[in-house]
Amino acid sequence: TWSRPEGGMFVWVTLPEGADATELLARSVKEVRVAFVPGSAFYADGTGRNTLRLSFTLADRRAVSEGIPRLAAILKG
Repeated sequence: TWSRPEGGMFVWVTLPEGADATELLARSVKEVRVAFVPGSAFYADGTGRNTLRLSFTLADRRAVSEGIPRLAAILKG
C-alpha cells in the first residue's frame, strides 16, 4: 500500500506481510538499479521488515517515473 504524500521528501511503502525489504534491496539494486531504505531501520524493535522508504528529493521526474515500474517488477517477482 502507499499514500499520496502531502509534503516531505519520502514515500513510505508497506509490502504484503511476509515480504522482507532488506532481502529485496540487494536484488533491486543489482537487477533494476533502484535503491531504497528498508523500513526496519526506522523501528527500534527491528520490526517493519515489510516496509520501505523511497526518497524522491534528488531524483528528477523521469528517473522516478522509470524507477517505480522497475521496482514494481522486482516486487512482482
